[in-house]
Amino acid sequence: MKQLPVCLFLFLSTFACSQQGLLSETTPRVPESGQRVLFIGQDLQSIGDYVSECKACPTPGGVATYINFDGILRKDFYGALGWTKKKKVFDEDIDWGGGPLNAFKAVNNYPNSDVQIGLYLVDHCREIAEGQLDAELKQLGKFFMAHSETAFYLRIGYEFDGEWNNYYPEDYVAAFKHIVDAFRAAGIENVAYVWQSCTSPIDDIIEGFREDITRYYPGDEYVDWFAYSWFLSPNEGMEGSTQIDLANEVLDLARKHGKPVMVAESSNQGYDNLRLTNRNIAEIIDGPAGKELVNKSPEAIWAEWYDPFFDFIYANEDVIKAVTYINANWDGQDLWNSPYEQGYWGDSRIQVNKYIQERWLEEITKPGWIHGK
Repeated sequence: MKQLPVCLFLFLSTFACSQQGLLSETTPRVPESGQRVLFIGQDLQSIGDYVSECKACPTPGGVATYINFDGILRKDFYGALGWTKKKKVFDEDIDWGGGPLNAFKAVNNYPNSDVQIGLYLVDHCREIAEGQLDAELKQLGKFFMAHSETAFYLRIGYEFDGEWNNYYPEDYVAAFKHIVDAFRAAGIENVAYVWQSCTSPIDDIIEGFREDITRYYPGDEYVDWFAYSWFLSPNEGMEGSTQIDLANEVLDLARKHGKPVMVAESSNQGYDNLRLTNRNIAEIIDGPAGKELVNKSPEAIWAEWYDPFFDFIYANEDVIKAVTYINANWDGQDLWNSPYEQGYWGDSRIQVNKYIQERWLEEITKPGWIHGK
């Protein structure tokens, strides 16, 4: 076993001893070949609307939320953890422009679903690795242990290779390892550790090259799941760095390392399922964001984005074990709406169009999809 620094060992020993008796047998599941868990994200309103408005939809197998690691002990927002140092509920939802977030509510509002958490580490990887944020780490660990009946999938520093996050490989790897070492040494058994690439052609276009994502890999002993994002149509991007090229790279690595794969974020970017339109996503890929509106039938939207999306999942069912769909009215959220500084996203809600909802239900009720209890 890897030797831990004395200061970290002492911190973990105190942490583990104070939490005895809280753990259950709940552990994150890895479905059998041909099976996959369906997660719905990525904020409380989007998830709630999906559950309440798509009445025929099964209970999600999992729900997705986000936490700002550096803010976990900040009394004004607690990093969107929704849980204070005194183990009391922080009832205020936090909205950074992408919908309301509260990890405590994600757990308790959906007791029959697993919980996936995107852990935001931007600008703090070195501090984490050096132990400067161990108090925040301890608090997050206590949260997991206090909710030991829930299986968590922790996407540590999600989209580690995205230019917009500016993670340095060495610092990112060190932070990832520090977090996993702490939780495992504390006896936390209900958390799976997820390594998520952005798989974004836009990232490669911005940087002008296709980077070596293995530079960010913490190692097989630290990573439980590989993951990727899927927003564009399969062949969008630059030569050698299309959506499908980059997703296949992650799948090939996952097979090589014997790891299951999660589609950690997905949405039919550029389409509006309510207004039945398509628009440019971003200047660098197809033109000025939000411009060149084209009317689309629901059948065309399904054929152009959803069919290839599901086809890719089924073609790789040996390794893709979880799928997360972001069911959001992006255009109604401050971070993503006009003037589209983050690109144009649209409205990906499946329940706003009868045809799209029917096709969605047809897909997710096929054999192999795992839903909540």
